[in-house]
Amino acid sequence: MTDQLLLLEEFFAPTELNVLRGYAMDRAHEFVASEVLSRDEEGRQDDDFRRSRVLYDIAAIYPLIAERVLHHLPYVMERLDVAPFEIREIELQVTSSNDGEWFKAHRDSGHGPVESRELTFVYYCHREPRGFSGGELRMFGPFEDADDPEAQRTAWSITPRENSVVFFPSHYLHEVMPVSCPSRQFADSRLTYNGWLHR
Repeated sequence: MTDQLLLLEEFFAPTELNVLRGYAMDRAHEFVASEVLSRDEEGRQDDDFRRSRVLYDIAAIYPLIAERVLHHLPYVMERLDVAPFEIREIELQVTSSNDGEWFKAHRDSGHGPVESRELTFVYYCHREPRGFSGGELRMFGPFEDADDPEAQRTAWSITPRENSVVFFPSHYLHEVMPVSCPSRQFADSRLTYNGWLHR
């Protein structure tokens, strides 16, 4: 697609997709407000920068996702022209984005606990037909500023597709566009498993 990202469709078998979606649906009450890292590397809520809800309790589902990601990793790294590295950790969370929620342009790596993130993946497992619109993943790549005219001109937008996954380098600038979900029901959310491979 582009050297900035790699999109793979039908990433899990239909029964696995149902398991992953069901896992999140069964724990809707456990999702908490998303946070961002502050300058002192402490997590804090910032509704002007990011609005969504996150599930951190993923232990029971972790092996399924980690195994599938690692299976595809050699192909992903080759396509993205990423030099092989020893994976120290696969960090994982589930994110629900509902009506009026978004995540402004940011990088997934930086300082402190996210410094060692090398590759990001976003797996979409919302239900079909979709109960939301928007929520595109907009990718600016290695640019410093999303408002840079060249960054805007060359940006890619990925529309959420059920059972697809997007891989990209964690230092690439990207954003999640605002979601519209008229029902405001959790089951109609933009639902993703977000992961990071740490060096």
